Amino acid sequence: MTFLAAAGFSGALLLTPTAQLNEPIAEIVSAGKSLSRNGTEAAPTISVDSATLEREVVNRYDHLPLAQIFRRRASPEIANRVARAIVKEARELQISPSLLAGVLITENSRLEPKTVSNRGAIGLMQVMRFHAGVFDCDSDDLLQVEANICHGSRVFAGYLKRTKDVRSALLRYNGCVRRRATTSCRHYPAKVLRAAEVVRRQLLHYLPAQQLRSLSPSSTS
Repeated sequence: MTFLAAAGFSGALLLTPTAQLNEPIAEIVSAGKSLSRNGTEAAPTISVDSATLEREVVNRYDHLPLAQIFRRRASPEIANRVARAIVKEARELQISPSLLAGVLITENSRLEPKTVSNRGAIGLMQVMRFHAGVFDCDSDDLLQVEANICHGSRVFAGYLKRTKDVRSALLRYNGCVRRRATTSCRHYPAKVLRAAEVVRRQLLHYLPAQQLRSLSPSSTS
């Protein structure tokens, strides 16, 4: 698929019927029985968590909805490359794309691939130079979009596997373990998780509301 085709399909997705996300997700797809208009008992709705719904969106549309979200922060070309790379890593590492996106947005809100911090952290996910080449990524160039996201995602995945806790893994990713590596570094996990929640809610807008009741966790596993 060429980039122009991807961009065109992304635009078409905006016409898809959207879920109403003004209320908490749990209230949209809650378990239990309800009454139909004539007062008879309607079929029970199926309890589906937001992670399952996110997987459904990505399974249907691949990286295109995420690219549309990133286009608010970067050029269409960069947005498309970043979204494609995040979805690829999320699938391989079995991590929600919204969580990886939350890390990336927190580290580099403008999606500037060439950014280098005063501590030497490089690129989109602010990866330290000593990580280059440690993982099985296609390139060791941390200034390249795909290579940086590959390295950053795998650094985080390694911490997550070690700690088995998202907040602890995020603290380690930020270098905030035994000392204050950055100003207010203890607030870093909450900041990432807020960004991830925003991304997830935006992704769920691409899921037709009328299909929520027919979904089950097993259908997207």
